[in-house]
Amino acid sequence: MIAVFAPDMLKNQWWLIAVAVVVAATWAVFKQRQTSPSQWYAHGNFTIRLVVGDLFQQDASAMVGMTTTFDTDPTIIDASSVQGSFLCTVYASSHTRLDQELEESLAATKPVSRIVKAGKPRAYPLGTTAILEGRGAIRYYCLAYTEMDAHNRAQGSVRGIVHSLDKLWDAVDMHSNGAPICVPLLGQGQSRIPELTPEAAVRLMAFSFFLRCRRNRVSSELRIVIHPKEINKIDQTEFQAFLRSLATE
Repeated sequence: MIAVFAPDMLKNQWWLIAVAVVVAATWAVFKQRQTSPSQWYAHGNFTIRLVVGDLFQQDASAMVGMTTTFDTDPTIIDASSVQGSFLCTVYASSHTRLDQELEESLAATKPVSRIVKAGKPRAYPLGTTAILEGRGAIRYYCLAYTEMDAHNRAQGSVRGIVHSLDKLWDAVDMHSNGAPICVPLLGQGQSRIPELTPEAAVRLMAFSFFLRCRRNRVSSELRIVIHPKEINKIDQTEFQAFLRSLATE
């Protein structure tokens, strides 16, 4: 533009063009860089955001998905699952200690059926949440959002997840004192809910939390934690747009 109106100004000053190109390229990269989706909602004063990382390295309370039988035996639960990582990271692979604490937390909850199978036979209601104490103020919300069959195969449904999330928010409301809550990507892997894609799962969890906090804020922040290997399955730009659209509701 300068050259059009003042061509003599650029004589022997081609380095200015190089500087302009570098500045323009740097600005373009800055504007196009991928940022983690995050949205604050004034009505309710809470935040929903998506982060890439380890669920158990967030220095915050976390939800751990389990089945209605709360099986923990490594021969039944996949070591690569969130629950398997929970057992290894938090309980140093001691499923007997985890079982003991689950039993204590579930002592006041009545099982609804018995399943003849290897492992634990007692099945609790869908949405049952066993709350385990972590270090400091951290708590682990062990949420039964899938059901185990006689062959130790976990099966779930979108309706079951919606119901279970409602129960989770109840537990968080009662025990978290408004602290952030971290959740993993639900409905994947062994839970066998093929219609719940990663894209649909993050929106479902965010929307469930949004609706609950609009009525009664249960936590200052929902942090959806995605494993680095799974993040490429989610369009972060589209998810940010989804979160932003909720702010206009």
